[in-house]
Amino acid sequence: MRSISEKVSIKTFRGLSGLDEIATEWEFITKLMDRKRFFYLADWYRCYLETLEEEPDKVLFTIVYIGDKPEAIFPLKISARRILGLRMKVLELPSHPHMCLNDFIVARPAYVKSYVPLVLKHLKEVEGLSWDYIYLPRVLEESTAAIALVEQSDTLSVKRSCGCCNYLVIRPYSAMFQGFSRNFRSCMRRAKKRAEELGNIHYTTASTYPELETAYGAFLEVEASGWKGKNGIGTAIKLNKRLELFYRRVMERYSRLGGCEIHIMWHEEKPISVEFSLVIDGTLYTMKIGYDENYSFCSPGHLLREYIINYHEQKGDISFNNLITEAGWHHGWRPQSYNLFHYYLCSPSIRGRIAYMYQKALLKIRPVWLVLKPKLRNWNIIPGRPVRV
Repeated sequence: MRSISEKVSIKTFRGLSGLDEIATEWEFITKLMDRKRFFYLADWYRCYLETLEEEPDKVLFTIVYIGDKPEAIFPLKISARRILGLRMKVLELPSHPHMCLNDFIVARPAYVKSYVPLVLKHLKEVEGLSWDYIYLPRVLEESTAAIALVEQSDTLSVKRSCGCCNYLVIRPYSAMFQGFSRNFRSCMRRAKKRAEELGNIHYTTASTYPELETAYGAFLEVEASGWKGKNGIGTAIKLNKRLELFYRRVMERYSRLGGCEIHIMWHEEKPISVEFSLVIDGTLYTMKIGYDENYSFCSPGHLLREYIINYHEQKGDISFNNLITEAGWHHGWRPQSYNLFHYYLCSPSIRGRIAYMYQKALLKIRPVWLVLKPKLRNWNIIPGRPVRV
């Protein structure tokens, strides 16, 4: 540690102006990575700061340099959360319901455990900055952040499971199909037959302008056509100006790298199933999907997935399809999974220790709650899940 710390210098930058200052360093780090994910790129944070973040200057980018070479970026947002009625000062990886995965950006993950205590020490010296705990939401089990927190004995840390991130290993589709259950194979054959009976079914992929602009309009319409739309729960992208602009900016910036695709299944001139995807370093990321529920009888979402896999099989450019979430429709495709975790690094202060004890208690209470919750719903003691309309 001593030899490393002697070579290390650390600087912190804020908001959009700070992101502009470190553009060269960010690009240098990502070029050294063995595998880039879509949320490692500076463009991802730029789109977030420009559209979803109400207070961009509360987002910090702390860079670790070894000598004069940038090695790692730790993005952290200044925020506040309440625990047992106490207002806690928090530093957290910038997150949002539409930013489902998070991590540190590190050129050589093997060294990241050495950086963490140095970064924590640096942040304590930043004028006006203090925190009760650091919160890292929805971190992949094999991500850099997870590696960084192993054996950090100087912090009060808690790791809490928060679900899975499913992915498909891409093989020739014929081989994948044979690996499906008999029931799912039958469902796919039936769906395909029903679609053929409709007639005039075709598929398109847009990856460059002006095709992307046209496809984006179709994507928004289909994604808002069902239960997410204004007659449902109202969470469709089209209904939220910030979200609509966020996805538009992502499309614009990632398309410059050849990394944005919008896939559409059409019935005649009507789009009936859509997917907004990003492609980075041999992985297709399924960011958002939607389908017209009037066509649910022919499973347009599954048929579009079949088309996308065949499309990329012909191109030979991807090895994985990361599905981001663990939605129920994934199961038929026999996905593999990464575990996801929330991490909490609590300070040794009184409030930090309260946060630590609270999160430790949740670890014990949560399994009991997961058993009790369905029973309490059945007994009408707590409300049931909202019905999709």
